[in-house]
Amino acid sequence: MRKRNEPRLVVYGCGGHGKVVADIALTRGLIVEGFVDDGAPAGGRVLDLPILGGAAWLEARRSEVTVALGVGENHARRRVYELCERLGMIPVTLIHPTAAVAVSARVGAGVVVMAQAVINPDARVADGAIINSGAIIEHDCEIGAFAHLSPNATLGGAVRIGALAHVGLGASILPGKAVGDEAVVGAGAVVLADVPPRVVVVGVPARVQREARS
Repeated sequence: MRKRNEPRLVVYGCGGHGKVVADIALTRGLIVEGFVDDGAPAGGRVLDLPILGGAAWLEARRSEVTVALGVGENHARRRVYELCERLGMIPVTLIHPTAAVAVSARVGAGVVVMAQAVINPDARVADGAIINSGAIIEHDCEIGAFAHLSPNATLGGAVRIGALAHVGLGASILPGKAVGDEAVVGAGAVVLADVPPRVVVVGVPARVQREARS
């Protein structure tokens, strides 16, 4: 039962990623009031939870609710985070109960860590990042703000992932390598060398295919 004056939790974004975020909150025993989404009509339902409205709804109730980031696209998620900041809100961090997060790891505001993910000692995950299902972050890694590690992505020790970068499904990055800001590592790629900012790399070994779209 919710305590008196305890803020209600809403998930910003009611698409597929938002569903998973809401499910993590429910799995942790939190009370989810519903979804906020600028592109979905208020009054609809997702996971049998109501769509409450968009940014205007959140602004009107900013003192009454807390927000979890349910937007999968990196730049859009950053915009929602910045909206929350303007409203004087700090997005909550959600960690699935089956995830393993080392005591010495540091996880920022608005991060979502999904089922079976691993974050090992002295790793750092900056604000707004997504650590998706089964992703492995080894010791001493640094994950930039609003980056996204897709399901089963694996980072060796001391890997650096830049802000707004995306590491695709099942991709692997060798220890000590860096992926630049806004770069995209394709699904199943194996990164053997540093990846420059704002490029797409694919293959085994990963090679630059084109510039990334921001």
